Amino acid sequence: MIFPDFKNDAKPFSGLKVLDISNILAGPLAASFFAELGATVVKVENKLTAGDATRTWKLPGEDPASPYSAYYFSANYGKEVVLLDLTNPADRQKAEEMIADSDVVISNFQKKVAQKLGLLPEETALKYPSLIFAQLSAYEFDDPRPGYDLVMQGETGWISMTGTDDSHLAKIPVAVIDIFASHQIKEAVLIALIKRAVTGKGSTIHVSLYKSGISGLANQASNYLMQGVVAKPIGTLHPNIAPYGDIFTSADGTDFLLAVGSDDQFKKLWKTLMPGVAINPNFESNSGRVKNRKELCKALQQSFGSNPFVKIETLLGTINVPYCSILKMNDVFQDKLAKEMVLTQTKHDETGQSVSSIAFTIK
Repeated sequence: MIFPDFKNDAKPFSGLKVLDISNILAGPLAASFFAELGATVVKVENKLTAGDATRTWKLPGEDPASPYSAYYFSANYGKEVVLLDLTNPADRQKAEEMIADSDVVISNFQKKVAQKLGLLPEETALKYPSLIFAQLSAYEFDDPRPGYDLVMQGETGWISMTGTDDSHLAKIPVAVIDIFASHQIKEAVLIALIKRAVTGKGSTIHVSLYKSGISGLANQASNYLMQGVVAKPIGTLHPNIAPYGDIFTSADGTDFLLAVGSDDQFKKLWKTLMPGVAINPNFESNSGRVKNRKELCKALQQSFGSNPFVKIETLLGTINVPYCSILKMNDVFQDKLAKEMVLTQTKHDETGQSVSSIAFTIK
């Protein structure tokens, strides 16, 4: 297998073989991407610990006796699961046979563990020259420190700017650094597949949770690197744009956000809300609106606060100014587009038990 079969548009990775020997979230998420698009993905889990640690990461209402959790299903859709003890020679041999038969291997073993198991990325690549080996590490492969998303959010600056002020910090309530890293893995594997299609040679890929977290800082990093501005927690607000992330309340008590990204959008908004009233000179440019944010929001709230939300929706929709309600999960998954992204699967697991799982994909 040199390259995916793109003749089958629905399942472009049919025939691709991926071995997922990673655990928790970033690696398994990347492997799930290929499973959703038709690849055969085998996930090796540790027999000695009854499988991936996320099997036990359960909500209070989940069955404590079940071998699965909702969290586990978020990153393991469409995989064949094999429980092995890689310290056992027979099981290690089975794993070696699966590696030899794979196009892609995804691992997050620490270096000392990989050495013990004979699964160092570069050494494995020498044995199988066409193999694509993707290695995830916390910081660097030689660094023995473990990696957890909370630690990464703290060390890469995310927590310092999340929340409402310095005494009310918050972490992002999904493992966003793991998700960034999963995308880095996917992108690197896709590049490696193109390289292999051209040269016939495999690749060794190293992805860092820490560097993935840094890469996601985007404008907040450039605000500091170019202007020396250290990001602070500002809730839903955007430090560079206004009104963007500002919360307003309608006459009937509905909270909503504006996402005005240009001067033209703001002019349309102002003329619609306040016909015949000249724009305050402080609000004509985005930089002025950012500097005079409190005054701006007070003026807009006076108008929004005298109208029911259904009227505000009509007004904003008519002029195509971006806004949103603040929805909870039970509201989100009432939406048609969200429902279309839900994948369900029922199959027998490695113990013979019938299990239903859910995943999310972009269709």
